[in-house]
Amino acid sequence: MKDLHELTLEELRYFLRLLRQARYAALDDAEDFISICFALEEIGLRILGEKRTGLGGYQDALTFWVKDARQDQFSANLRRLIGARNDKSHTGAYARNAVTKAVAVGSVLEDCLMARLMTVEDIMTEGVVFAEPFMSLAKVRELMLSHSFSFLPVKWGEKFGLLSDREVARLWRTYAKKDSEPHLTPLRDLIAQGKLSPGPVNVIEIDTKLQDQVISAEPQLVVNAEGYVVGIISAFDWL
Repeated sequence: MKDLHELTLEELRYFLRLLRQARYAALDDAEDFISICFALEEIGLRILGEKRTGLGGYQDALTFWVKDARQDQFSANLRRLIGARNDKSHTGAYARNAVTKAVAVGSVLEDCLMARLMTVEDIMTEGVVFAEPFMSLAKVRELMLSHSFSFLPVKWGEKFGLLSDREVARLWRTYAKKDSEPHLTPLRDLIAQGKLSPGPVNVIEIDTKLQDQVISAEPQLVVNAEGYVVGIISAFDWL
């Protein structure tokens, strides 16, 4: 069986992203535990190097990666998840309970993978969503709600800042009470008028060692050697 230390850096990153995406899908849909099952089956296939029938075929392989005191609880949750995977009742309270077990199993494996990663690049989120100066307050609000962001990076020219959900909510409620058109005012005007004040954003280099990085309360932008923004890292990425 393939142990964690035998995987390449690219594989470690890939499987971490795979598990995170599956967890996001499960949290977005309280009955979607199948996405995590698919991710676990793919990891199990990599560990064993051969295809097995169903998630149950990879139970021992997946448990093999968990070598600390969490192994017994991990194994118990995995058994319950396998039972749910094999059951035809994938709706209602039964499915929601399966999601809880699936997230617990996936989170332990995420932690095992994280322990092998070394730099900011390994855990950052790519494809940064920015608020642009031409966007309206209504659009910024929409972006924050659709992505569940507490902060949204904003860029104008060569400068970057952070808009907080608190700042956007305060201004939004002010306009809502007046039932006025400023909902559609571009960010550039709101900032110029002093109605919105993006806070400073810290920028870190992509090869920064995780052990040297202080976990910030606000997201940090990640830049490559050429100075281009290639990712963002928040406290959530460390969990």
